[in-house]
Order: sequence, then structure tokens, then C-alpha cells
Amino acid sequence: MRSRLPAEGAILVRHDEVRFDAMKAIIVGTAGTPYANGIFLFDIYFPSEYPSCPLQIFNCTTGGGTVEMNSNLYSDGKVCLSLLGTSGSDGDKEARWNSETSSLVQVLLSIQAFILVPQPLANYPGVEKGTDAFQRRSDAFDQDLWLATVRHAMLAPLRHPPLGFEEAVRTHFGLRRGVLRRQCLEWVRDANDAVQPRLASAVQELFALLDAL
Repeated sequence: MRSRLPAEGAILVRHDEVRFDAMKAIIVGTAGTPYANGIFLFDIYFPSEYPSCPLQIFNCTTGGGTVEMNSNLYSDGKVCLSLLGTSGSDGDKEARWNSETSSLVQVLLSIQAFILVPQPLANYPGVEKGTDAFQRRSDAFDQDLWLATVRHAMLAPLRHPPLGFEEAVRTHFGLRRGVLRRQCLEWVRDANDAVQPRLASAVQELFALLDAL
């Protein structure tokens, strides 16, 4: 099977060749977010009770368990989502798992649309939004995520493409090479003094890998 990715915001799923209850998925971060053009890898499992109960999904883009990409994406791989019953609150009835209408596609689209978002700091409980203080904190938080995205959602998959997604990774970064260069140069330009040197170094490594594609 040939793995192809469209230019932006792609989601790609591969079935395990041995276990029929397991899949992997990659979700590409969309433009305008601190995750833009990063490749985020997820492990997916289907319990024997599925679809009466939600599927299970785990975030693999954690820098070896060292990075929390979002309040909904823990460093231990947990994905917090009302749809999965893992968010700590049930949420609205419409947001919960429904054995008749809920699906893997809905889960993956929800992660992309509601977790990998602009201003992810707003997802944290108790954060007061819409103030100057929030905007300053949000900007600083985003800049840390720029660095994490380059390191763990760009450099890591380029160096070690997830099994089954090798062609997809090459295709994605090949198609988005020019966009990535502009995006990363903007991130370096806008980064604060604490983040900029580390981000510039990571971006330099990324550009070298892009040139080698």
C-alpha cells in the first residue's frame, strides 16, 4: 500500500499487519497553530467490547515521555478527550462516545480540531482567557511548543520514520519543504531570548535534513 499525504492537515491510518485490534495514525498539525506541519503519531487499540465502549488511543510524540504537548496530550501518552471518556469530566452528552455514531474518524478529527489548536494554553483548566496577561503567557507557551514541534514532530520522524509511514513522511516533508522553511524562519524570528538559540539550532538541523530529501 502506498502512503500518500495531501499538502496540509492530513490524517493517515495504517492497520497492524498481525493484530487486527491495533492501528497507528499520524495527524499533521494545521497552519496557524504551534503544531503546524508537525507529524504526530498515535497508537490505537480496539477493546473487545468496541464499539459499545470507546477505542483507546495513545500519543507517541512525547520525546520519550519528556514533553507535554498540550493539557490534553500528556507526556505519558494519555489523550484527554470527552469522546474517549478520559477528560476528567463527561462533558456535554453530544461530546461523549456513542456506540451507534462515534468512530475512529471522529476521534482523530477531534484531536486535530480541538487539541492541536491555536493558543493551546486556553485548553488548561482555570486559565483566564482574553486578558493581556493571558496573551503574554500564551505567546510564551506557543514558543516552547514551536521548539517541541520541530524537535519531536519534525526532526524525530525525519530521522526515524514511524514503521509503515516511511513514504508518507518523505512525501509530507518533501511537499512542504518551502512552507516549512518560511514557517520555521518566522518562528525563530519571533521567539523570545530563552527559546531562540535552541530553536535556531533545531531549525538548522531540520533544514539540513530537508536538503537531503
